[in-house]
Amino acid sequence: MKTKTGVLIDMNVLTKSIIGLLCVTTLAGAYFSYTEHQDNRQWKQQQQRNTQYWSHMQAIYLRDFDYALAEALAASTIADRQAALQSAIEHANFILEYVRIGSVTMNFPSWSSYESFITDGSRYLAYPASEKVMSLNPDQLEQIQRLRTFARIALPYLEQMRKKAVDSSLSDIQQISTEMEEALSQLDSVFTSGNKAFNEFLYNQNPYIPLKPGTVFVGETTYKATELAAKAKIFMGEAWNKGVGKQIVHMSSGGIGPEFGEVMDFNLSDTDGKPTSSYIATLSKSGHVLQVRRKGLISEKGDVEQSMDLKQVVAVADTWMARWSGERLTLVAKEIKETSIYLTYIPVREQVSIPQMKVVWQFDRRTGALERFDASKYFTYYNKTFPIHPKLTAEQASAKLGPKVNVSGKPKLELRNYKLVYAFPVTGIEGVSHVYINARTGAGEGINYNF
Repeated sequence: MKTKTGVLIDMNVLTKSIIGLLCVTTLAGAYFSYTEHQDNRQWKQQQQRNTQYWSHMQAIYLRDFDYALAEALAASTIADRQAALQSAIEHANFILEYVRIGSVTMNFPSWSSYESFITDGSRYLAYPASEKVMSLNPDQLEQIQRLRTFARIALPYLEQMRKKAVDSSLSDIQQISTEMEEALSQLDSVFTSGNKAFNEFLYNQNPYIPLKPGTVFVGETTYKATELAAKAKIFMGEAWNKGVGKQIVHMSSGGIGPEFGEVMDFNLSDTDGKPTSSYIATLSKSGHVLQVRRKGLISEKGDVEQSMDLKQVVAVADTWMARWSGERLTLVAKEIKETSIYLTYIPVREQVSIPQMKVVWQFDRRTGALERFDASKYFTYYNKTFPIHPKLTAEQASAKLGPKVNVSGKPKLELRNYKLVYAFPVTGIEGVSHVYINARTGAGEGINYNF
């Protein structure tokens, strides 16, 4: 038996242990609350700094946008007006970039009025910028004035956001944002949709030339329906050969584009006509597989959870590619998006990449099953002749580069806008990774720019 004294001693020890545990728990809770508070505080401070910088840059670009429009109206020569309007277009594009950044990083509500003014304005200003007469017409002047009104109403709100970003809450900043959007929504927008002269300008810039039906495979041997069905089944391989019992390939008239002429869709069913696969293969009458798509309404029996990595998916795609065409294509792009893996193949002929003729595969990374195959771009340019023989050497073309860029690697020949170019990897200008020089004329053909 324990003595009374012993019991008292044990009770004291227990009481002290409980008190100690409570103290530790309280301190831990207090520390966690403190660190959480610090994290929240740091996050809010970072958001405020981001907002201050973002609204400051928006205000700068918007002020420069308005300045360029004013300069265009005051220009005394056609060349000066065109240069000013071009400057306005460039600043509008910068503004749009920052709008998208703000909506993603700072959770601002949608600025539909603000964004539509800038988008429509950038599009429209190319029209008056193309004029080669001394005076703009009344409609052009009115649209420019609408853009100036928009800028001069939006600027004070952006300045207010910049000033309050330091010591105000994010909800206060968002309130200013909402007020600006409401004020802009009351303005007359840039009128483009029903503007006949503007739409004619756009059409003349990019006239629609309808493709002649059946021009891609003209002159090629055509096949009977049964022969095409057999070709479809050979190409689909295991994707169509997982069921038991007799399966029948059905054909129906399909459609992709008039340039391919008449095409046929093929799917699989059992003897009762019940679909046994969700895949539909589209072939030309000359036996080329143009597309495979999957409706996803029917469960594929072979689709089991067997997660595949990029290397495994590439191996599967290579197997399909071997059945698809005798031309050896090069894998140039691999991308993982959510549950899908995308692969892009292009032909490389005499060391010249032809990115226009791309073949795209989409696979389910969870099962390795094909989700989509599209070779329509490849066949669109199937019978076109591309310039693949340069007149300049890489050294001669490099002499055409500007003084501010430094070549950082070996240039590659590729087609860009149907022109044969040397793609020079460069450093020296932030955001510019490649400069393109025409391999036949030495003319500059643009840059690869990343914001």
